[in-house]
Parts: sequence; structure tokens; C-alpha cells
Amino acid sequence: MKSLNFDYRRRPECSCLRPELSHLSSHWITNEQQPAFCSHYSSQRGPHQRIISISLFGPKEVKKFEIHRTLNYLKLLINDLDIMYSDGFILRIYHDNTINATDTICPIECEHSNVDFCNMENKTFIPPKIWRFIPAGDPLVDIILSRDLDSALTKREREAVDTWLATNKSFHAMRDHPKHKLRMLGGMWGFRPSLNRRLSRFILDKIHNRDLIKRYTGRADQGFLASHIWPFAKSSLLVHDSFSCENNFGHPTEPFPTQRPSANETNCYVGCARPCCGHGKMPFAECPKQCRPPDHPEWIYC
Repeated sequence: MKSLNFDYRRRPECSCLRPELSHLSSHWITNEQQPAFCSHYSSQRGPHQRIISISLFGPKEVKKFEIHRTLNYLKLLINDLDIMYSDGFILRIYHDNTINATDTICPIECEHSNVDFCNMENKTFIPPKIWRFIPAGDPLVDIILSRDLDSALTKREREAVDTWLATNKSFHAMRDHPKHKLRMLGGMWGFRPSLNRRLSRFILDKIHNRDLIKRYTGRADQGFLASHIWPFAKSSLLVHDSFSCENNFGHPTEPFPTQRPSANETNCYVGCARPCCGHGKMPFAECPKQCRPPDHPEWIYC
């Protein structure tokens, strides 16, 4: 048993050991058939995982890719995770071979027990922006939040997520900018596989359908969501929308549960690309009156 414990804590490329998982059971150690939805270590975490999932990919897919900027985004995201999602959420990073295991993955995983890297070299037929959706089909995952590498994790977002988790709704979607005019944005939706394992498996099969998924390369991940997730999500879905509540794609929305800081304090919104959420001009005007909470019509920035 000790040798198995040692193996699951160390990547072949790493000289460091990852923290021992306190609730590890022999069932998860010895089950060689356990699907590799991320890594061996992530599987050893066992069931009921709560995942924040991102994709990280390099020059072939991103013309302006810069490794130093990407790693800085990752550092900032992990810091946000430690502040906003410190209650047991795990960050899964689905990545290609752009990043180096020895220089990047090893020190991060060994320092941060709440971060798992998931190498996608054996699933390159899946478009990179869709990699982050894979935990939706993982039987060990109870909650998945799909997010963007370059977006901040904020208190406003977390309180919206908590409002959703207090309901019995399986899906969550957020729209927090006048240009968020899509049913579901790739980095602003969530799903609770624990509430519908059959649908979870269905989503996994869709993602791994080679003939289907090859139609959604590049920035078409949101087209995949609109065509293959939205039709099922809308029967059990909470949408927070601060601007497009009347153009709601046939599904009712709710205001965000917290008021946005005043315009002269921050340029922050859910899903904003860094640098944001610091002092700066608000990138939009007041939110429509009909999108404000009924008991807070004075929230002109809602």
C-alpha cells in the first residue's frame, strides 16, 4: 500500500511529492479501471469533487500566446481560488504540452494541494476550449464551474454561485455585460452532475463524439453549449443577468444577488479579462431598470 501511495503523489517528471490525501481509501487506489478524467492524483481524491475548470493551450491555437503572461494569469487565478473558493474547490487545468512539467506543473502542484493539471495530449481531437467541459461528465465530480484562464474569480461571482447552489437547479449561467448576448458563455456556466448522472454521461459522450466535436473548433465552444447543452439545461437552470434580462432566449433570469460597486470604484464584471477589477472606468452604463432586483430599484449598477 505504501508504494501505491508514493506513486499517486509523485509525477514521473517531479522531484517533489504532492500532499497526501487524508480521506484516500484503498478502493480508489487499487481501481485500475477508474477513468482518467484528469490525472491519477485527481482520481484518488474520490467522489464529491467540486471543480473549477479551465483550458490552457498554446501557440497553435492562440496567435498572441505568451508563456510568461499565461503563467502570470495562472498565478493570479490560483490566488483568487485561495480567497474565493477556499472551501474545498479544486482547480483543474486542462492543458497541452505548451507548459513544462518540471518548471511549471511540479512546483505548482506540490505547493498547491487544490490544483490538478490534466494533460490532453491523448485527446487532441477535442477542441481546446471544450477541454474544460470534461468534468461535467466525471462521475467523481458533484459540481463543475467552467471558467476562463484570464478572468478574475470575484466575490460577486461567488455569491451568484452560492445562490445557485442553494437551489435545486442543475445548471447555472451568468451574463454580466451588455455584450454577453449568448445563451451560455464558455467561461461563465456551471453544472451539478450529482443531480443528473444520466445527463452527465450524455454530455461526456457528446464531447468525445469525434464526428460531432470536430465542428466546434476555435471559438465555437459556445456554439457547442447552445446546441448540445442549453436544450437540456433550460429545464433546470438559474440564470443571473444584469443587462439582457428581457432578451432572455425564452428562459427567465434573475438579477445578481449583490450590487455592483459604483462606477468610479472599479471596472469589474463577472467574466472580465485581466487587467480588470481594479480602479478604472466602468465599461458600460447603468443597467436597465427591469434587470434590477425588485426590492432594489436604486441599484443603477446592478
